[in-house]
Amino acid sequence: MDEKTYIDGMLTRTRLFIDEESIQKVRNTTVAIAGMGGVGSITVDLLARWGVKKFRLLDMDKYEPTNLNRQLLATSTTLGQNKVDVAAERIKAINPHAEVEKVVIEMVNNTNARPFLDGCGVVIQTADRPSAKLLYLAARDCKIPLVNGHATVTGGRIQVFDYRKSECETALERLWQNIKLKGGKPITEMNPEEVQEYDKNFVHPMAPSLNFVTNMVGCWIVAEAIKVLTGKGKVAHYPKYLDFDTFELSMRLRNSLSPIDPINIKRVSGLVKSKLAR
Repeated sequence: MDEKTYIDGMLTRTRLFIDEESIQKVRNTTVAIAGMGGVGSITVDLLARWGVKKFRLLDMDKYEPTNLNRQLLATSTTLGQNKVDVAAERIKAINPHAEVEKVVIEMVNNTNARPFLDGCGVVIQTADRPSAKLLYLAARDCKIPLVNGHATVTGGRIQVFDYRKSECETALERLWQNIKLKGGKPITEMNPEEVQEYDKNFVHPMAPSLNFVTNMVGCWIVAEAIKVLTGKGKVAHYPKYLDFDTFELSMRLRNSLSPIDPINIKRVSGLVKSKLAR
């Protein structure tokens, strides 16, 4: 089947809601995706089904049995394989006309962050390591919007960092970084080995994870990316973010800077306690 017939067939139902110009904006955008785990793997699948022509993928891990409960690309046949290689194969299986132009099988650092993103139209950031902050900074410097999302046990948070709208960090974020580093070298000045040690010191321990939650977060990330690229719909631009909880049947738009938001109050309280404990 020729490319036009294939893509036209794939996007038939999409075109019933999204106009052709907007679809082409999405298709002609080079998409960078960092993290092929529980959240990131479904973003790969969904964006491939939009007919996106070019992808860049970054993940240092291989699929293992603990991924099987939630990660779309983790199967009995992909265990032990590099996640980015499996993701690249999945893209080509959905759209054989797509190109995976860059695959990075290592953790993000100050050497690879900017080359990975430069020239892309949008960044999907689902990596769950502290060093992922380097992607936010590189996206800002390269003037590329970044969509971020992460899952909690029963819910998640989705947020868009757009250089055209706001900074990607606040005074609170900078204070938190200073407390973590205890006045030491900032992550932007660390070599790859130091970044790896930084991750080791601050990465979260293994936590409970539910497949319907991680995949919901990934789906919403794609929704935000599509809205950013097409200019349609309301976007959860930083400092606002979408917060939901499947067990509480709650979904709301929060503000990272609100002094009366309970989540912010709790975080500030934690910062103060950390500061006093030093």
